[in-house]
Amino acid sequence: MLSRETPLGWRRGFSLYRRRLTSDSLGNPVASYDLEHPDYVARDGTAEGISWQSLRSWQSSGRLTSGDSQGEQGEVASGVLEGCLFSALVISTFDRIRLEDGSLYEIRAIQRWPSYRKLLAQRIG
Repeated sequence: MLSRETPLGWRRGFSLYRRRLTSDSLGNPVASYDLEHPDYVARDGTAEGISWQSLRSWQSSGRLTSGDSQGEQGEVASGVLEGCLFSALVISTFDRIRLEDGSLYEIRAIQRWPSYRKLLAQRIG
């Protein structure tokens, strides 16, 4: 991955939906998301945007149902994204992000580095 900040033009916008714990009818905790009202909106080309990279560290083994395909360089797993977040935005595992094309992803892992955080996201809708 990267060790320096990327140009602002490489960063893509998203809407962030934080996970909240509510209770079901039996009182058990369940996760919920308010997908009508995002908690945060980042625009393309801003410091809060995510610089998406090609997959290097997380391989889906072709088992995703959201659009895997074969390319000239091998498998292209369009259901998994890996990117760098350089801002101090609070984002947690299992939060959801909606990209500007309308696709919905769930943050599955966050790796912290001195100058950025690497996010691994899986498509869910």
